[in-house]
Amino acid sequence: MYIQTLTVAAAIGLSGLAWIAHDPLSAHDPILNASSIMVADRSATGNGSSYTDPGAKIIAPEQPASREILARGRKMFLVSCAPCHGADGSGSGPIAVNLLSKPRDLTRGIYMNRSTASGQLPTDYDLYRTITTGLHNTAMPAFRQMAPGDRWAVVQYIKTFSARFNDTTEYPLDVLNVGTEVLPSPQSLATGRNLYLQSQCATCHGLRGQGDGPAAGTLTDDFGNRIWPTDLTNASAFKFGRSNLDIFRIFSTGLNGTPMPSFEQTLSETDRWHLANYVWSLQNTDQYVDGVAADSLAESGDHR
Repeated sequence: MYIQTLTVAAAIGLSGLAWIAHDPLSAHDPILNASSIMVADRSATGNGSSYTDPGAKIIAPEQPASREILARGRKMFLVSCAPCHGADGSGSGPIAVNLLSKPRDLTRGIYMNRSTASGQLPTDYDLYRTITTGLHNTAMPAFRQMAPGDRWAVVQYIKTFSARFNDTTEYPLDVLNVGTEVLPSPQSLATGRNLYLQSQCATCHGLRGQGDGPAAGTLTDDFGNRIWPTDLTNASAFKFGRSNLDIFRIFSTGLNGTPMPSFEQTLSETDRWHLANYVWSLQNTDQYVDGVAADSLAESGDHR
């Protein structure tokens, strides 16, 4: 049923693209500039050496989007997004009731996939990235087929659902600085394993990271929906974690609206990198700490 729903949601989301793919506005979109295109296509090119998140420059609410852009975004939203999120953005579209992972209530202005501090709004690029790449293992598909200008128009339109985006007290946005990456190594993984246990990650994610911790069956999000901890050993379970950098970002920003906290105030930047390296490696290899398999630690009850 869930797979069928996912297919239907994706099909509906793409159904309107054929008749707007050649919209002449795509080549003249005032919110789509060379810098935005470069960042938007980063994951496709794999060349990230010179990229700057445009969101890092957003320190106050931007001027409202033009009526033309908002009308364009609304048209795309109603065709591609409303079946799940609802025409009013409340997350109550006709497909929503059948979805395991419930659509975001856009009227609340609470977003998980961000590059900003815990509790803050996402940047425009954060929203654009989510629309572009989708959320893996959910009914939220990737909309790479949608023209970039249309995606940016949708970003501007969905911001109209929540008054938070026009509230000057929400700014400036504290955009994450990733600092100096700590490369994976046996020492980094061992440190990350200790931090994983010390930070009580196993309470939800389990000693082996399989999402089966003692609190796993009790979790809900801020909207009252039942949620499950990610199985960190299963690459398919990650919604928007595609590298250890993404994991570092999640540890630094937290996932707004869920029990997943930010560790920016409790772990140093270096320790967050160690923890990210360890968690990212769980899906690739069996982990060892001082020559002892993680499975053995679990079986012996060793929570060091």
